[in-house]
Amino acid sequence: MNFPIERPRAAVSAVIMNPEKKVLLTLRSSKVWWPGQWCLPGGHLRGGQDWLSTCREEVSEEVGLEVVKARLVGIYSDPEVNQLWEPRAGKKLSFVVASFLVTDYRGEVKVNDEVSEVGWFELDRLPTPLLVSEKIKISDAFRFDGQAFVR
Repeated sequence: MNFPIERPRAAVSAVIMNPEKKVLLTLRSSKVWWPGQWCLPGGHLRGGQDWLSTCREEVSEEVGLEVVKARLVGIYSDPEVNQLWEPRAGKKLSFVVASFLVTDYRGEVKVNDEVSEVGWFELDRLPTPLLVSEKIKISDAFRFDGQAFVR
């Protein structure tokens, strides 16, 4: 069956890495799409926003941290991993995501109502179920050498 696919939505994600090389992931609450899935903090750009300010805003809203410095790791638009079926919408949603590596941040982790749980995870011990695109972004962040990935 062929389902409609909208134009890609602009979004950001943040690979927040602590000094122990663990990544902060959030478990999506029942109040957002794809509940019960682990993912990176992030969200959609709204009109008038740029990539970096959206990253800072989403990290602050979802996990209560202040991003001090973020580096662009990559741009992700591959339909194989950036199109997700959304049953409530009755269609596939497509995304173009700018993913940032955040190793310099302030504050204590605290969640909002979009997140039901958070955890720090090692690359080889990521939780499941994990949104399909997240492992690629996390792996790229661990291999990041200053040259952004385009996938």
